[in-house]
Amino acid sequence: MNEATAPKGRARGTRATAWAKWLFIIGVVLLVTGLIAPSAGISPMVAMLLITIGSLLFIVAGICGASGLLRSGGTGGDSQPVFAWLGVAAGIGALINTFVYMGGAGGAPIHDISTNTDDPPQFVEVAKLRGENDNPAEYAGDETAAIQKEAYPEIQPLVLLDPRTFVFETALQVAEEMGWEIVATDIEAGRIEATATTSFVGFKDDVVIRVRARSAETIVDVRSKSRVGRGDMGVNAERVRDFLAALEARASP
Repeated sequence: MNEATAPKGRARGTRATAWAKWLFIIGVVLLVTGLIAPSAGISPMVAMLLITIGSLLFIVAGICGASGLLRSGGTGGDSQPVFAWLGVAAGIGALINTFVYMGGAGGAPIHDISTNTDDPPQFVEVAKLRGENDNPAEYAGDETAAIQKEAYPEIQPLVLLDPRTFVFETALQVAEEMGWEIVATDIEAGRIEATATTSFVGFKDDVVIRVRARSAETIVDVRSKSRVGRGDMGVNAERVRDFLAALEARASP
C-alpha cells in the first residue's frame, strides 16, 4: 500500500477535543443534578459533592479543550470544536469561582454568627433537631468570635426604643416573612427559634432571636448557625444583617 492509498490517521487535536466534549457533558450533568438534588430528597452534602466534582471536570475539560484547539489550529481536529470552546469557557468559569471563593468572597471560615459573642443567644428547642453528625448547638467559642469581629465588625446587637412585646411580635413577623420555619417561641424568655433553608442546595441553618428589655430600651440579639460544614460562604452573616435591617425598618419612630 503506497502513501497515496494509506488510510489517514486522526487529525491533530482530535482526541483532546473529544475528551473536552465528554468531560464537559458529564460536568453539566453532575452540576445540574447537584442543583436539583434537594428537591429530589438528596442530602445537601451529596449535592455539594456533585457540584464540586462537576466543577473539577469543567477545569479538566478546559485544559483538554485548550490543548485540542492549540494542536489543531482552532479546528478541533476531527471532533466538534464547539465543545472545546465550551470546555475552555466552563473551565475558566470554574477557576474564577474557585479563586474568588479562596480570596475571601466566600465569607469567613466560620459557621456560627452572633450579634453578641460574649453572651450569645442559646438554642433550646432547635438543639433537639440536630443530629449526632451535625455541628453542635453550643456556641463555637472564642476563636470563632475573634474571626467574626474581624470579618463582620458591623454585626452588633440592635437597640430599639420600642416596647419589648412590640419588638418580639415584630421580630416574629419578620422571621416568618423571610421564609424561616418557626420552631418555637417563648415570649416570657424573649426567645424565637427558627430554621432557615438556603436556596443553594438546601442547607439547613438554625436561628435564635433574643429580645430583652434594658431600662427604656429593647435589645435584640440574633444568632445563626449552620447545621453542617466548617464555612458558610457568608450566608449566616448576611442572614443576620438582613433580619436586623428589616426589623429596624419596621420599628416605630
